[in-house]
Amino acid sequence: MAEHFTESLLYELALTSRVLHEAMACCFKQKNFPLTPDEYVILDCIYMNPNVIQMDLAKMILKGRAHTGKFLKSLEAKNYITRTPSQRGSKIIMKLEITPLGLEIYRNISEEIELYMKRTSIIPKSKIDETISFLKTLREDAISRYNIKFD
Repeated sequence: MAEHFTESLLYELALTSRVLHEAMACCFKQKNFPLTPDEYVILDCIYMNPNVIQMDLAKMILKGRAHTGKFLKSLEAKNYITRTPSQRGSKIIMKLEITPLGLEIYRNISEEIELYMKRTSIIPKSKIDETISFLKTLREDAISRYNIKFD
């Protein structure tokens, strides 16, 4: 156990998360991507979960529904996604789908990110996979233990 909080795993994870978030934003600006990193994450989630609805998407990206709605509105205005009314039980929901233009943008950015990661990664793939698994477990434990909700 660290003697001081600023020497703890929790603190290092918080700092690293903040730095990497800023680094990703800088990368997106330098590459002149037509999306923000948050918009790209949303496209990725929609791509991986076809016909996902806003409420479920918000849970996936750990943002409130209103905040997620702002991103969706921006993506819709750029013609990268469509929101289509659909019935789920007795409720009308909006299904999210990536447009052909959105899919092209998503794939181009995904290829650029993959190339960048291959060129710059100093960590072997096996260690990356191990770290991702550890971080997911840590996150899920914190969400469960502290009953964290993103509304």
